[in-house]
Amino acid sequence: MPDHRERFQQWRSGVGEPTRYLIDVVLERIVPEFQARRFAWYDDYAGCDPNEIAAYTIPLQRRDGEEWPTAELEFDRRGKPTFGITFGSLPPICRRLGEPTPRTRSSVVYAPAYFLLCKGQHRNFDCRFGYRWFGVMPHRRLDAEVATALNLLPELFDLLARGIPKEWLHHEFGYVSEHVLLLGSWHLTERRLGRRADDRRS
Repeated sequence: MPDHRERFQQWRSGVGEPTRYLIDVVLERIVPEFQARRFAWYDDYAGCDPNEIAAYTIPLQRRDGEEWPTAELEFDRRGKPTFGITFGSLPPICRRLGEPTPRTRSSVVYAPAYFLLCKGQHRNFDCRFGYRWFGVMPHRRLDAEVATALNLLPELFDLLARGIPKEWLHHEFGYVSEHVLLLGSWHLTERRLGRRADDRRS
């Protein structure tokens, strides 16, 4: 079975030119910002399980401290020129649908809470960088979108260095700050599973 980098390159080879350009710019400008802060693209991220890490995702993780700061740069699976940044911090034991799982086999969505970095506009497409449909002067537009993401990275790195605020772990789905949206958490999963159990009993 090919490793994740090979699967990523295979996926990249099948996308259109604007998306290949976006991928190249992300690799040249955004990934080095993470690497400068000791994040790495580990070959064994999430156990290198294709069910846990999609081919169109670049996982970046810093493996030190009590919790491992983790980010996934996720491109559009259909090849549109967009990407998002999902992040969280993985404790030694994470949870998959409420069941314990070691962080060495966990993706970011098994963290106590995981988030999207957003532009702060609080409207559709706020947590995606790039464009979905036709783009006039696409390279210039994609450069501008990457620049927007770069300007938000210091806030992301500071948050991961300080630690995820405890109150965010029990927040409802939605924005927890101007540029951060809570996408999922153990708290929300427990509530969802609890509702399902109540429905079965009723």
